[in-house]
Amino acid sequence: MDTAANDTNKETYALAFQKGDEAALSYFYREFLPALSLYANKWVADFSAAEEVASGAFLKAWKMHEKLDSYNAIRAYLYKIVYHDSVDYLRNEKMRDGKEADAALPDISLNSPYDQLIRTETYRLVHAALKELSPGSQQIISMYYLEGKSTGDIARELNLHPSTVKTQKQRGLELLRKKILRPIILTGYLLMNSYPYF
Repeated sequence: MDTAANDTNKETYALAFQKGDEAALSYFYREFLPALSLYANKWVADFSAAEEVASGAFLKAWKMHEKLDSYNAIRAYLYKIVYHDSVDYLRNEKMRDGKEADAALPDISLNSPYDQLIRTETYRLVHAALKELSPGSQQIISMYYLEGKSTGDIARELNLHPSTVKTQKQRGLELLRKKILRPIILTGYLLMNSYPYF
């Protein structure tokens, strides 16, 4: 799907979300849950709690659906909720342990919410782009970069010649560059201008 059609599709879902369409809620849930869970996990350091925080953000966004009128507005609101709910989670955990609540707050001077947001949005874009690769390239790229396997290990495991693995990897990387370079640059710009609370 080309970029213009993809942008139109996103805005169509955003307008449907604003009108209370549950199919649009499902679309945003699939689109953002992995990245939001990763984002929350940077703060709470417990992936199951992070998934709960991320899932809860969709409930809160759904209650406000009439006020969220664009894809970027929905994305910004979800990230904002996840950040604030993650901080609240940390405070509650410390209070439950009988410790001072402020001790649990993340050091945003070293690891700001904006830095984490850029990382997770990049992860989301790469994850979506990977799904568009051929099954062979997708598998090899995942094994090489996500699982840390060598070309030789992949060749043995998939019963392929090492040169085939290298070729598939190069093709996959070239397609990924084409699919994500412009969106990552654009996302960084949009995030910088959409998140004044960071």
